[in-house]
Amino acid sequence: MKFIINKDILVENLQKVLGPTTTKQNFPMLSSVLLTTTQNTLKLTTTDLDISIISLQELEKTEVGEVAIPMKKFFSIIRELPPEKITVEKIKNHLLIRCEKVEFKVNTLNSEEFPQIQEKRGVSLIKIDSQELGEMIRLTSFCVGHEESNYVLGGILFEIEKNTIKLVSTDGKRLSFIQKKLPPKQPEVTSKISFILPIKAVNELQKLIKDKAGEVYLSVEENRVGFDFKETHFVARPIEGEFPDYAQYIPKEGKDKLVVDRKKLLFALRRASLLSTTDYQGVKVELKKDHLSVYKNTPQLGEVKEKIDGRYTGSHLEVGFNPTYLIDVLKNLGDEEVCIDFFGADKPAVLRKEGYIYLLLPMKS
Repeated sequence: MKFIINKDILVENLQKVLGPTTTKQNFPMLSSVLLTTTQNTLKLTTTDLDISIISLQELEKTEVGEVAIPMKKFFSIIRELPPEKITVEKIKNHLLIRCEKVEFKVNTLNSEEFPQIQEKRGVSLIKIDSQELGEMIRLTSFCVGHEESNYVLGGILFEIEKNTIKLVSTDGKRLSFIQKKLPPKQPEVTSKISFILPIKAVNELQKLIKDKAGEVYLSVEENRVGFDFKETHFVARPIEGEFPDYAQYIPKEGKDKLVVDRKKLLFALRRASLLSTTDYQGVKVELKKDHLSVYKNTPQLGEVKEKIDGRYTGSHLEVGFNPTYLIDVLKNLGDEEVCIDFFGADKPAVLRKEGYIYLLLPMKS
């Protein structure tokens, strides 16, 4: 096996597939990258058995073969080489890496022991705009639960039906829901597709989507979900189990609505949260017709109060929230103003915008 590649291009491809190798593993192969060369193509593969990432790079000239090498060591070496062309060649049980006057000779692993990755591209492909998918993940990933006792909440629920895709997440104290239309000119999804993508896989997928324009193709098979970015293929094992019936928890629109500048509310909550402690997390929000006040009192630290202009259609109300839960959604939205429905001091508040709903439970301030 032999190939020649520009240093920056190889670094970029290694960064794409780095994720699955970063988890501490007892099995050396799961911390390695499999380099495979076919005619004019270099394929890089990594896996931790739950997540697999494959990156393809076209090259001018290659010699067919494959080699497995510890990712951390290989990546460190490549990253420190001069910004020139690199020659990578397998010689017996070593990998020879040459760049200008630098030459590394690194021990390799037995590539035959590398786990087999199923690549079934073209199976039940659903076209999704990559930027829209990135936005949907951004507005739901912060709401995923982290309690091992309720493992089905440890990921994002994907639901695809007809010409719509929905993403839902909840940790039991808040819920985030977003839906969008699928791109046109594709067959209607006649039977509902549903799966829970684990948060670890979500985070890796988000890295691949970042700054990537165009479309991604989703394929769903039993115990396997694939996202195809043409030159990169991402495969993950979904969470088995039944996601809660989230629709029953979302109330209809209420009459008591607050419209407020998003950034002003975000910054006020950030300032108030500076006085939060483990025992005193809650921040009080007082609503009046033409303004609201954000108030926080922590006995051992002090207190803060801030008034913000706003438009509120309900009667006077005081309600407590965990400030982090509001900060999380406000910092991920891009709107100038947000609209929040209130149903009383002991009922969930609901932030709504077109295609998006965020519900959060109140708490003692």
